[in-house]
Amino acid sequence: MSDMPHEMSLLDFLEQNALTCQGLTPGQLERLRTQSVRGVTADSRKVEPGFVFLALRGTTTDGHDFLALAREKGAALALVDHPVEGVDLPQLVVDDPRDQWAPLVSAFCGHPEHGMSFLGITGTNGKTTTTTLLFSVFERLGFTPGLIGTIAYRFRDRVEPSNFTSPDPEILYPLLARMKAAGVDTVLMEVSSHALAQKRVHGIRFSAAVLTNLTQDHLDFHGTMKDYAAAKSLLFSEHLTPGARIVAWTGNPHLREIIHPKFHVLGYDADPGPGTEVYVTNLVHSIDGLRFLAHTPGGSVAVSSPLIGAHNVQNLLAALSVVHALDLPLPAAAAALSDVTVPGRLARVPAGDVPVFVDYAHTPDALDRAQSALRPLTRGRLITIFGCGGDRDRTKRPLMGRSVERFSDLAVVTSDNPRTEDPSAIIGMILSGMGPERILADDLPMAVRGILVEPDRAAAIAAAIAAAGPGDTVLIAGKGHEDYQIIGTIKHHFDDHEHAVAALDRRA
Repeated sequence: MSDMPHEMSLLDFLEQNALTCQGLTPGQLERLRTQSVRGVTADSRKVEPGFVFLALRGTTTDGHDFLALAREKGAALALVDHPVEGVDLPQLVVDDPRDQWAPLVSAFCGHPEHGMSFLGITGTNGKTTTTTLLFSVFERLGFTPGLIGTIAYRFRDRVEPSNFTSPDPEILYPLLARMKAAGVDTVLMEVSSHALAQKRVHGIRFSAAVLTNLTQDHLDFHGTMKDYAAAKSLLFSEHLTPGARIVAWTGNPHLREIIHPKFHVLGYDADPGPGTEVYVTNLVHSIDGLRFLAHTPGGSVAVSSPLIGAHNVQNLLAALSVVHALDLPLPAAAAALSDVTVPGRLARVPAGDVPVFVDYAHTPDALDRAQSALRPLTRGRLITIFGCGGDRDRTKRPLMGRSVERFSDLAVVTSDNPRTEDPSAIIGMILSGMGPERILADDLPMAVRGILVEPDRAAAIAAAIAAAGPGDTVLIAGKGHEDYQIIGTIKHHFDDHEHAVAALDRRA
């Protein structure tokens, strides 16, 4: 990460960021005084001459092991938590280099976060949809918003690919600089538990924050639900501006575990109840979308949306709650919501004679929600194709199998992103949560209930859609907007939507 907005010596750069150079020799200090800072990185592979290298401890690697490589590539200084012997590189010892990562990258980029407002959306499910809804609302209301999320980074007429829900500082702050240069005034940001725990958003302060929900996910990283909740709570305990507005779903049993009772929360839920100030009446579900009357402390407004499912009622209410909390006009916001769709979030494939939906659901709760949305709209069989990602939380695999067996008539168990795991082993763990009703592909067209195992995801999609009859609905779950499948460590092109269209074309 380079492209310094101005020339500055390394010594001045460190001093401006409140880092003292105790322990460095006079010769090293002189080198820092004459060397311009050219970049900041925690990735030794990205080091260039004049860079500051931060030796971070990760889950599988330790940056201290790469000091020699950083020196070889021209690093001018390393931030470490202990001196590493035998490396001819000035080393500044700090308590935790990770604490300095975001502040130093921000400073190097000229503190682009200053002068923009930030709205943070966190939770296990619903972050992407809520953020996308708010982006459309803020555009309609005359703001110039930027969006940082799972699907893409968006601002003005630009769409940049996203590899992380909340990117690391070396991606985030240059992105914020581009947004600021383009005139963005409000940044709508999905804030993941990983980003909070790893201090990727260190230094950013949010003037409004939303907590959608908290259900099992990422336990491969956090270990326990308690630790997962603690990571989420950092958004509310460490990253809010004074007087920030807080919005949350009141049905979340972890609500006050995550948000301290001292904070006022504007609560939303489909039904009125204790702590719920934003709710709906006259709710109508259909295959074409949702209609309801939303009630807020500031008035009521009719809402019509192409989104389907009870979970999207919650997402729409989250967006409207933010609008009310910030004293923005509700009627204009409702109008903005009337045509917003979200890629890979119960997205209907617009082809063929069978309703086929692609959804990102990759947790037990998200699978429950997606199937629950489609179940009452399905006259025939609900056929769900799903798998589980490799090298991720293994404990949710049988739970996801149980979810599909509970809500769907036919389950097609397949591969997702197996990564470095054996797909058959992942499938075996899924099946451990399901009953014994196995069927073959040839049985699928006439089967009333059953489980088909087809590790080839393309073949699984083709078989399910080919077997669908009048009144049936097909749900392809797990990957949503993703256009790749990770096998080993390689990304191969794979798009559920494309395979669904091809399968529907073959029915014609």
